[in-house]
Amino acid sequence: MLEDHGAVLGELFAQPFTSSFLGAVLAHDYETHRHLLNVGMLCARVGRTAGLSREESVVLGQAGLFHDVGKLHIRCALLNARYTLSEAEWRIMRAHAARGEQMLHAQGATRLAAMVRSHHERLDGSGYPDGVRGGAIPWETRLLSVVDAYDAMRAGRPYASAVGHDEALERLVTTDHLFDPEAVAVLIATLGVKFSPREALVPIS
Repeated sequence: MLEDHGAVLGELFAQPFTSSFLGAVLAHDYETHRHLLNVGMLCARVGRTAGLSREESVVLGQAGLFHDVGKLHIRCALLNARYTLSEAEWRIMRAHAARGEQMLHAQGATRLAAMVRSHHERLDGSGYPDGVRGGAIPWETRLLSVVDAYDAMRAGRPYASAVGHDEALERLVTTDHLFDPEAVAVLIATLGVKFSPREALVPIS
């Protein structure tokens, strides 16, 4: 199984635009580049744990690899701001999901584009850009959202300190109005670590 995972990870870079996209992100913002690689690789593993086919796991991994590519349209000073953003600045930041969708559509990657657009949607409808809620959010996108949030918390952000592994998982579990508990359980199983949440995982209806 580990060998199979390795083969799947190797396929993440099969899209012809991968090198140009990731090269541009690396030149623009190193931390975003690091985050994309981490999320892409973990998404592919999570997909296999979730029972997705090899092809579906590769697509999920590629969505992880490109999910923040729209941040190329955001100036570095804003991406790395350590102050509280204004509402206008938050609108600029939130636009990265739709920007990423547009970039992938332009490459003919419509399936990836849809996943990238919706990776910040939340179960209670509080996400963006469309306010989709609950089971209307595709399963693969719910998996991507959990992996994205986990890696962001572990690495930290200019406006938020990094947290430990257990704390990151605890936050995902206790915000079950935002993240699908089944997707969180898949992440925990993928990481292969012992974790006893203070609250039980309850799948959404």
